[in-house]
Amino acid sequence: MSQRVIQLRKETVEEPDLLARPLPAVQPKRGIKGHLLAFLLLVLAPTVAAGVYLYGFAADQYVSEFRFNLRRAAEPVLAGGANNGSPTASLAASGLTASQIWDSQTIVQFIRSRDVVDALEADLGFERLYRRDGVDWWSRLGDSRSIERKTEYWRGMVEPSFDTMTGVISVSVRAFTPEDALAVANAVLKSAEKTVNELSTRAQKDAIAFGEEEVAKADRRLVEARTAVRDFRDKAEMVDPGRSVDVDINLQAHQRERLATLQAQYNSLGKSAPNSPQLRHLGVEIAAIEGIIRDQQAGMTQGRKAASEKSGGAAITALMGGYEALKLEEAFREKLYLFALQFAEQSRIEAMRQKLYLNAFVKPKLPEEALYPRRLRIIAIVLFVGLVAWGLGSLAYYSIRDHL
Repeated sequence: MSQRVIQLRKETVEEPDLLARPLPAVQPKRGIKGHLLAFLLLVLAPTVAAGVYLYGFAADQYVSEFRFNLRRAAEPVLAGGANNGSPTASLAASGLTASQIWDSQTIVQFIRSRDVVDALEADLGFERLYRRDGVDWWSRLGDSRSIERKTEYWRGMVEPSFDTMTGVISVSVRAFTPEDALAVANAVLKSAEKTVNELSTRAQKDAIAFGEEEVAKADRRLVEARTAVRDFRDKAEMVDPGRSVDVDINLQAHQRERLATLQAQYNSLGKSAPNSPQLRHLGVEIAAIEGIIRDQQAGMTQGRKAASEKSGGAAITALMGGYEALKLEEAFREKLYLFALQFAEQSRIEAMRQKLYLNAFVKPKLPEEALYPRRLRIIAIVLFVGLVAWGLGSLAYYSIRDHL
């Protein structure tokens, strides 16, 4: 017990010595220099470099803008009620037709295409415009002369856009002088108008050519039918078999009427004067007329063999059957030909009504002030990105240090 009391007293005596010890000197925070260095590299240096480049070396870029829309001579507008989410309802709400949207999108893609670069090269000299002396390396056209590189560069210098609500196509082109910007804009507008005319002309030619092709087919079929009728007439040795049959029928009817008259006279004379010489003459005449009627009947009903044995002609019923079939085919093909002519005329009228033309209601103008590069905006973006990167890096550094 006494030993434990002695030990407690010793600890109590020694405690003031622990409090009397001098505290270690406060050391400056390590990493302040690294923190400042990171700020310098990530924020200050990029911002200063961007400012020096933009204000000291970057070439001014001038913008010339024009706007146009595509119209047809007679463009039906889709009618509809509320927009129910369907494509047709959307088009009806905007007042545009599907053909207008497709044609407009086609022209937008054309303005960004290689064809425009070729047109600019031929009209103005694409390399001369975008590889001028004094233009900074970052902005100018590269030394590569491949058309793919030129097209890629051109897509960065032109901004076509299409408004599906109004149908307006807006195009902005950039160049390093005001005169070049105006010249390029006029050349692009000219190329777009030429393409629109070519598309319209091609569509018109296709529609008219289709109608003319149908007329040509119907005409060939009609000629074939008429040739078959003519060959039939030549073979039958009749100018008009139908009229010839009518003549034969009328002649047969006349012969039957005459036969009936003679038979009546013969019967009357046979009762009143059986021994009269005139009675014999009437009998001979009656027999002759009966023979004529039998021959005509055979020619009309019995076929070629029986008719040829008696009258030497072809069977009228067989003749008329083939002839009527040919005439029916001829009449049918005449109607088809008339329908084809009508269709061709309607196609021509519709093609003229659907003619597409470019309506440039905002023409290119000579710019007065360079709008690009947007120096303050770019410097602000660089500064913001640098601050974000520096802040995130600092948070990551302190988080790692605290865990260690």
